[in-house]
Amino acid sequence: MPEYILSDNLVEGSKEHALYLTFIVSIDYMTDAVKLWSNARGAYRIYPERFDPKVILKLGDRTLTSFLRGLGARYPESGAQTWKTISKILIEKYNGDPRDLTQDPKTIQQLKSELKQFPYLRGNKLSNFYLRTMGEKGLLKISDFSELDIPVDIQVARFTLYTGVLKVLSESFEGCVHKDPLRGLIEEAWRNAARKINTCPWKLDEPIWTVGSKLCSKRQCSNCPVGDLCDKVKGIRFKDAVVLWQRAAGVGPSKGNKPHWQTVEAAV
Repeated sequence: MPEYILSDNLVEGSKEHALYLTFIVSIDYMTDAVKLWSNARGAYRIYPERFDPKVILKLGDRTLTSFLRGLGARYPESGAQTWKTISKILIEKYNGDPRDLTQDPKTIQQLKSELKQFPYLRGNKLSNFYLRTMGEKGLLKISDFSELDIPVDIQVARFTLYTGVLKVLSESFEGCVHKDPLRGLIEEAWRNAARKINTCPWKLDEPIWTVGSKLCSKRQCSNCPVGDLCDKVKGIRFKDAVVLWQRAAGVGPSKGNKPHWQTVEAAV
């Protein structure tokens, strides 16, 4: 995963590693993730101090906004204020170290409640993503880490819908992948699949995200490792984080205009 490839001057498991993940995850919203994390690695090689909360608070708004624009943040101005808010909270409450969120182990629910004070990290997608990246690298102590759901983003949603793991049975649908009912149904589908093969839901993120971003996004079905299990559902479009569905005339069952869903057992 792109977030796990580190700059050669960044030590895995360190305070600096925790800060790097915290700040970049906070702007990993509706972006080209591969480009964002690649740019972040390059920036860290040159400006490691700009990932330090004390330095961030001293940077001018224009300088920080320009820096985030160069990283590839979709909303660099609001991102700059996000970084300053996070920096202030970390310094005032956690000794400037995100690892201090869990000096003692905490549950997912406890951590999500604590993350509500941090802009963007408190959202459902980014909170799951943040806990997964920090927990997997041992930067946060999460007592029930095995129960963390897959972070639902566009690539995970694309894979889930294109393969037919989650099917729309109504004539049409429009909804955001970051909101219910879609987000919750996708989480449930992969939670059930993970239980069947005795693994953690968040561990399915890497293979699903990789296939979704590299193959599903371009409909490169001939190279797909799960092509023989895929329904290759047509008619689904993505507009940013919004899923648009319109059933072709005379194709498949009709359940009226109200969204109806079918979740099939994912073969994983």
